[in-house]
Amino acid sequence: MSIKKVYLFYCILFVVLGFTALNFNYIEGDDAQTVLHHVFGRDASFQPPYSPYHSMFDTVLSAVSTQNEASLRIFSIVFTFTFSLLVLLFIAKIVNEVFEEKKKNVSWFLLMMPFVIPEMLFSGLIINPTNISFALVLLSHIFLIKYLKNNKLLFLIIAILLFGFGVSFRWISGFYIFVLFGHFIFSNSSSIKTLISIDKLKKSLIVFPFFIVSVLLWIQISGYSIFDIYDVFVHGTKYLEGKETSLLSIGATAISFTTPALVVLLILGTIHCVREKLLFPLALLLISILPYFTMGIIPMYKYMVTTVLPIVIVSAYGFVSIKRQSFKYVLFAVIVIPWFIGFQIESNTAWGPGFEVRSITNNNINEINFNPDKSTSINDINIVVGSGMAMPTSEGPRPLFGFGKVLLKDWCRFVANNNIERESSVNYAIDNNCNILQDVNHSFMASKLCEIGYYTEDKFNKISQFGVHRTFYRARDSVSIDVFKNKNALFDSQLMNSYLSTSKKNKIVIYSTYTNIMTKLQSKYKNQFKQKGAFWGILTLND
Repeated sequence: MSIKKVYLFYCILFVVLGFTALNFNYIEGDDAQTVLHHVFGRDASFQPPYSPYHSMFDTVLSAVSTQNEASLRIFSIVFTFTFSLLVLLFIAKIVNEVFEEKKKNVSWFLLMMPFVIPEMLFSGLIINPTNISFALVLLSHIFLIKYLKNNKLLFLIIAILLFGFGVSFRWISGFYIFVLFGHFIFSNSSSIKTLISIDKLKKSLIVFPFFIVSVLLWIQISGYSIFDIYDVFVHGTKYLEGKETSLLSIGATAISFTTPALVVLLILGTIHCVREKLLFPLALLLISILPYFTMGIIPMYKYMVTTVLPIVIVSAYGFVSIKRQSFKYVLFAVIVIPWFIGFQIESNTAWGPGFEVRSITNNNINEINFNPDKSTSINDINIVVGSGMAMPTSEGPRPLFGFGKVLLKDWCRFVANNNIERESSVNYAIDNNCNILQDVNHSFMASKLCEIGYYTEDKFNKISQFGVHRTFYRARDSVSIDVFKNKNALFDSQLMNSYLSTSKKNKIVIYSTYTNIMTKLQSKYKNQFKQKGAFWGILTLND
C-alpha cells in the first residue's frame, strides 16, 4: 500500500468524524474562557485569557474580525479539528521517511495508527491549541529531515521558524526540541560507537540555539516574554507537585493513549530494536521523555504530546517485527476489540454506566472531597458491544473502551446534552430572577449568557463579600454569577443562607463542574435543594 492511500484514508476518516462526532459546543470551562477573552475585546484586565501558554492562539483569534461568541467558538473548534488531521498526516510522513531509509513499508501500520491511539481523534473534538502547536512542530521536523538529506540552508531556516511559531501556540511543545535534537545527532547510528557523531554534536551546538531564539521571538510577537515562560514553568511545576493525585483520574486520562494495542506494539518494538541493535528509535524515545522528569510524567496525550512521535516510531518497529500471519491476526484483534467492546460500570457516581452522566442522590455528605479514589464504589461491571463508561478528564469524557460507538454517536450526544444542561440552568435563572452560583470561577455560564445576547461591565475577578461577582444585562433583564472563595463553602448552611438573604433572592441556581458536588448538595440540604441535572440544581432559602 502506498503512503498516498494512507493520507487519503485519514482525510476520509476525518470527514466521517466531522459528520458523526464534531459538536460546536464547549465540553469544559477553559475553552469558554479562551473565547470570552476575545468576545470582551481581548482586554486581559477585564477577561483574562485562559493561560499565557496559548499565546499565539489568542493572537490568531484576535485576527478573526468578530466578537460574536458563537462565531469565535465554531471557528476555534474547526481550526483545532483541521490541525488534528494535519497531525496525523505529518506523523505518517515522518514515520514513512524513517522507514524508507530502512527500505521497509509501514503503510499498514500507519493505516491503523489512529485506532491504536484513539486520542489522536478525541483530542481534535475540542478547542485544543496543543494540536495546532503539535502539527506545526511536526512540520518543522519534516523540514529538518529535508535539510539533513539535502543540506539546503533554506530547509533549516524554515524548520527553525516553524518550530518557534508552533511552540508559541502551546509552550509545552517546546520540549519537542529534544526530539529534533535527537533526530539531528542520532540518525544513521548503527552501533553504540556511532550513536553520537562528534561532528553532528558540534554542528548541533551551532544550529539548535536558533530554535530557542525562534521560540522566544514568536512568543514575544504573540505578546509575552521570556519572563512569562519562566513564570508559567514554575507555576506548572508547583501546581503538579501540589495537586492531589487520583489514580482514577490518571487512568481516565490515559485510557485512549495507552490502549492494549499500543502497549503490545511498544513492547514488541523495544524488544526488536534491542535485538537488531536499532539504537536510533530507542534513543529518540528516551531523549523525548527526559524533560518530563522535571515536570512529572503523567500519561496524558496533551501533556506528553512531544513523546508521541518517538512512541509511534518504536511501535512501528514492533509491527514490522511480526512475521507470522497468525500473530498479525491476533494483533488486529487487539486493535479492533476495544473499538467494539466497552466496559460499563454501575457505581455510586453520576458517571456511567455507559457514555453518559445522570442525576443520583445517594452520596454521603460526610465524604466532602473531590478525589474519586476516596468516594467511588463499584457495584457491577458489564462487558457490552457498544460504548464503555464515560470517564471524566480535563479534556472532556473518555470511554472505557468501545471507542467506535462513542465517535459514531455518543460523543456528539454527550456534548449536546451537556449544552442543554447549561441552557436549562441559564434559562431557569432568567425566568425566575435567580442568581447563578458556580463552584469555581470558570466561564461556562458567562459564555452561555453572551451567546444569547447578554453583556457585562464587571471584570472577571470582581470581588464581593462572598467571593467573585459579575452581573450580566440584556434589555431590562439581569443575571448575576457568583463564585465563593472556596467550593467547600457551598456546604456551609449559615454562609449559604446569608448569601441568599444578602442577594434578596429566595432561591439560586447552583452550577458545578463536579457531579459529586450536586449529589452531596442534595444530601446536605435535603428538601431545600432540587437537583435538576448532573451539573446543576436549585437551592431554596430556608424559612
